Amino acid sequence: NQEQQAHRDKAAAEYKAGFDKLMVDTAEQQAQFDKATADAAEFKAGYDKLLADSTERKAQYDREAAAQHAYAEKLTADAAELKAGYDKYAADAAEYKAGYDKLLVDSAEQQAQVGIGCGSLRVARFA
Repeated sequence: NQEQQAHRDKAAAEYKAGFDKLMVDTAEQQAQFDKATADAAEFKAGYDKLLADSTERKAQYDREAAAQHAYAEKLTADAAELKAGYDKYAADAAEYKAGYDKLLVDSAEQQAQVGIGCGSLRVARFA
């Protein structure tokens, strides 16, 4: 009977040691799982931040590209306006030059006519 009790005590001790080892292993696995879960959460947070930063950078890039496009459009419009102003200035200058040339020709013709008339008077006076 004592032998059976010793055998049962030994078996119970072995079962308890196996159970205790199983509990330690389970606790270690739970700790590893908890660490893996925390690592995964940290990775996801980093990934979400990366996505948010990328989205913000793209939005910033789009804003800057739109501003540069608007500036280029304004420069193009300003250049067209300046060219139109220059073309008008050139046309006005050509018109003024044509008027001035005509005035010179008319003045020369008038002076020639006056000179001929005066020359006739001079000739008549000295004759």
